[in-house]
Amino acid sequence: MLCTLHSRVLLLWFVVLLLYGVQANAVKLCSRQKSVDITKGTMDSDESVVYRGVRYNSSQYFQDGNVRRGCICLVRICIYVCEEENITRAKLTELYANVSDASGKTIRKMNLASDNRFHLIMKLPHCSGDWVEPEQDEVIISWKGDLSLNDHNFSYTQICIVPKNTMGEFNVLYCNSEISDWPNTIGKMGLLASLFFLVATFVVYAILPELQNVAGKSLMSYVTALAMSYLLLSLGHLAVYDYQSLKCRVTAHALYFTLMASFFWVNIMSFDIYWTIARSREKVTERRKFLCYSLYAWGMPLLLLSLLLLFDRTELISYHLRPNVGEGCFLKAEKLTQFLYLYLPLLLLASADIFFFIITAKRIYQTGQAIDIMMNGHSRRHTKNENDRTRFCLYLRLFIIMGVPGTVRMLCTILSDWETPSSWVFYLLDVSTCLMGIIIFFLLVLTQRVRKLLLQRFCSD
Repeated sequence: MLCTLHSRVLLLWFVVLLLYGVQANAVKLCSRQKSVDITKGTMDSDESVVYRGVRYNSSQYFQDGNVRRGCICLVRICIYVCEEENITRAKLTELYANVSDASGKTIRKMNLASDNRFHLIMKLPHCSGDWVEPEQDEVIISWKGDLSLNDHNFSYTQICIVPKNTMGEFNVLYCNSEISDWPNTIGKMGLLASLFFLVATFVVYAILPELQNVAGKSLMSYVTALAMSYLLLSLGHLAVYDYQSLKCRVTAHALYFTLMASFFWVNIMSFDIYWTIARSREKVTERRKFLCYSLYAWGMPLLLLSLLLLFDRTELISYHLRPNVGEGCFLKAEKLTQFLYLYLPLLLLASADIFFFIITAKRIYQTGQAIDIMMNGHSRRHTKNENDRTRFCLYLRLFIIMGVPGTVRMLCTILSDWETPSSWVFYLLDVSTCLMGIIIFFLLVLTQRVRKLLLQRFCSD
């Protein structure tokens, strides 16, 4: 039943992906601010659109109602202009900056307003910290539109260029977000603390043979996948590798695999309690059952990762639908991408989990009622029913711990505007995620049974 159900789930994911592919032009590939109206452009036979000398291929424009909009920042270097009173793009004829070539060795002063390689956005970008104005001779704009300052690079969304003043001076402002760096500090500490408690949970289950049944091994596998995810997240927070480097891309793929595996093991546990209680008459050996569970819970994330690699390295789907794993050391930071390859699979898994929990809860209630009527609450079946109820509650708590923050994050991401920065809601979600390992330790280790087993093992005298 597990294979049949999840083959349907995987098929549904493919159908949704194909539907998005068919309606690709209806998807907003970029914000309105980073796009231009190209409705009057000329469409060629290959579906590319040429407008004012700029060519947009089919993955660089989208349909917004009756308006066709081209993502100009995909084909030109976008530069934000520090907006001043009574200034428009038409009036701005001079915008100077020191620009380096691709090698970074040659630097020359350029008028960005008259160079068709640049597109000017007449707005101050969002900054969660303070705008800082460096010395003019320190300002060097790269050929990609980034700011190179004291061996640190600021992307074009973190800087804006000040138009030339009456003294003929030009400069750049960059966003210094150090004042809001405390969430990152808390995040690093929380991830490391959770990683420690997850490892401690695994060690406790590993040294107690009494806990190593199918349920215990499933919990150990879940904790292993989650601990690996936290380790990779910690490496990213500690900046042990360069942005978009080979290590960054490898870590991104590994993180996707381990993160998905942790949710698949939660799915396994919800199915296992359902199978044990609702279909208890069907006998399967412990070893065979856990082998099937392992093939599914590790194999499905591996299959999803293989599909991501296939999509990224072939022309099978449109460019803007590709996951681009490794861009930002995870999935591409776009709503559609993260929904299709992260939130949609998790949503399907959560739906299956809820189905299993509802059926299991109904069966536990019915069994308990029948036992109370027949045996007046005194029987071995009554004890088994209580054990099943306890395990069901444990798995339900694990599902809530994993599912609720992810669901809230998904809704916040989907419902937020394109340019909306991370708010206090995301900070709270990050804190809850960082504390997850500690909560799991308390749920799985600091129970009466586990404490009793530990005392018997180490304090038998």
